[in-house]
Amino acid sequence: MKIQLNIFDVLESTNETAVAAANDGALEGTVIVAKRQEGGHGRMQRVWNSPEGGLWFTILLRPKIDPQFIAQVTLLAGVAVAKGLRKAYCTDKICIKWPNDLLWDGKKVCGILSEMQLKEDGCVDYAIVGIGVNVGFKQEEFPEDVRKTAVVLNDISGMNLTCEEVLDKILQEFVPLYESWQLSGSQEFLTQWQELNCTLGNVVNVKDNDKVIFRGIAKNIDSEGALLVKADNGEIRSYNFGEISIR
Repeated sequence: MKIQLNIFDVLESTNETAVAAANDGALEGTVIVAKRQEGGHGRMQRVWNSPEGGLWFTILLRPKIDPQFIAQVTLLAGVAVAKGLRKAYCTDKICIKWPNDLLWDGKKVCGILSEMQLKEDGCVDYAIVGIGVNVGFKQEEFPEDVRKTAVVLNDISGMNLTCEEVLDKILQEFVPLYESWQLSGSQEFLTQWQELNCTLGNVVNVKDNDKVIFRGIAKNIDSEGALLVKADNGEIRSYNFGEISIR
């Protein structure tokens, strides 16, 4: 996969721009980067604060994969970003929280939002992977309700990396992992996900629209990327939607 960077001073949303590019026939490996987003959003259209100094980008993919396995792309991206950030910041404190967050000592430093479009024949037309990394803006630029749960990497690490340096580290990990997935399947990055995650083995509350719908121990992820949760009564449920809080 050949990377083609497209860098903008400001966009409403890198995901929206990537969708438009995909519908216009843009090639796999197109990367949309914005120095600032005015309408960035996360899961369930939650506002994603995107000031200058953060790394906001979206990768366009055209994977040859059964649509039932497309959720794997979020796990793959989590592995690539975790490895890239660990190398960039010389730390092992960064881990993956299912399904789409990266944490440093329990505080959020990155979010991932993947979307998919199918062709009329039911095959995958494209997937986009939006990634937001809190690289180098001031902690005070977070909304007040976010300051207790998120941190800025340059602040917490004492380093002063640029967004370009961090993006380069992430793409160095993403490209070979993605190419391996297309050639050989998911086992390599699923194994790495298990090594890098901070979800499995913990008691979690599974939430849908902020409502807790199940509680138990996160036991594993399946081949489609769903989280397997075991309740106290032994019942095991599989979730490929929603989000979790770790207790």
